[in-house]
Amino acid sequence: MRSSPITTAITPKASTGVGFRFQFQFQFVVAVIVSLFFASFTVRAFSAARRNNSRNYNNYLVSSTTCGGFRINQRRPHDDDSSSSAIFAGTCLSSSDSVEQNNNIDTQRQTPVWKRLSDWFQGDFDNYAQVVEDREQNLEPREGGGHEHFHCTLVPVMESTRLAAFFFDGNPDRIFRFRYYELMSPAASDNDNDNEVEAVEMMLNTLHPDLEKLLKSHATDPLSWPDIFENFQPADKEDPKVTPLTKCEISWSFEKDPVQHSYASDIPEDDDDASSSKSLHAVMVHGPTVVDSTTFPGMQIRIIDQLSLYRDVFYINDRGFNPMTGAFIYGNQREVPYRLERVSTILSTTSDSTTASSSSSSSDGALQRQVINPELEWTIGPNNRTPEEYESKLNVIGGPSAGINKKNYKSGGPGKKS
Repeated sequence: MRSSPITTAITPKASTGVGFRFQFQFQFVVAVIVSLFFASFTVRAFSAARRNNSRNYNNYLVSSTTCGGFRINQRRPHDDDSSSSAIFAGTCLSSSDSVEQNNNIDTQRQTPVWKRLSDWFQGDFDNYAQVVEDREQNLEPREGGGHEHFHCTLVPVMESTRLAAFFFDGNPDRIFRFRYYELMSPAASDNDNDNEVEAVEMMLNTLHPDLEKLLKSHATDPLSWPDIFENFQPADKEDPKVTPLTKCEISWSFEKDPVQHSYASDIPEDDDDASSSKSLHAVMVHGPTVVDSTTFPGMQIRIIDQLSLYRDVFYINDRGFNPMTGAFIYGNQREVPYRLERVSTILSTTSDSTTASSSSSSSDGALQRQVINPELEWTIGPNNRTPEEYESKLNVIGGPSAGINKKNYKSGGPGKKS
């Protein structure tokens, strides 16, 4: 009996006849189809993994010319922040990616939240007035329920990045925290839902130890920090310039969380024009997070943080706890946010200037610091006060509030130039 064509196609022949050649061609076609299928699947899987796991910063290295794109995310009003996830574009961009992103920058910067952050998230802030109020009510720091006196300086590095230094008692030589903040750019899919709440996510990074040491050696000249940051190269080229703090991302929006921002429920906006003065509020994307202490190796801290930014006031409700015992490590123990009032603006010289009592510029003229609150100018540093003024101000709050050696606190530096 003659074999059917199908049998001929799939049954090997001893000879090299037509049936064998047909079988070989059929198997070859099947192999190609299977290979293409798996290749397509692999590409899709890799792309998805890259979008969803771009927090992997194993080769993270910041370049001042190609990095730092900001992220505009969409957050639903009733999302549970403790379980929210985020998609980051956090690694450095190739030249072509950078050009493409720069082409979109004019459109992106017009989004209301980003525009507000760009305008307000810079300059010097200080909570001295709050500390004076505490001491008048006999509230001492920590267990006493009062606040430590500290200062925050935010210096623009690029449009979407900031160097942030925090120091005690108006003494920039006592910086206790140095960070590099990045406002992250959006994934295209994040903007599909028009009913979501616009938000901008901010990545928190620590600095390379040598870079942090170098910046601290120029603590009284923050306008020099961007150049120092840009020109720094680690001795080991494999070391990153900055390292992200895992699961510490912050989400900024115009929305006040009724629970997390309850402290801001009675705070009025700056004026009647809500479009130009609406405040910004931030929560942790992943909710309370346990991290390794950057100050005390081997210690872990459970962090809870909320922020609110008004035109001239910055509220920081940052607390740290022992994750095992719940014991308070830092922050206000009555959970009253630190209220830092704006002392100055630090803006590009191409930005609109603000009337100020005094100003200074970076050596290259790219940045200008303008004091807008003369009553707090002394908190900027030794070049903005006399030793006598410094001693008098600290005496009002009972001396240094953060355990600084009282034998040295009277030093006001070289003195304010007259």
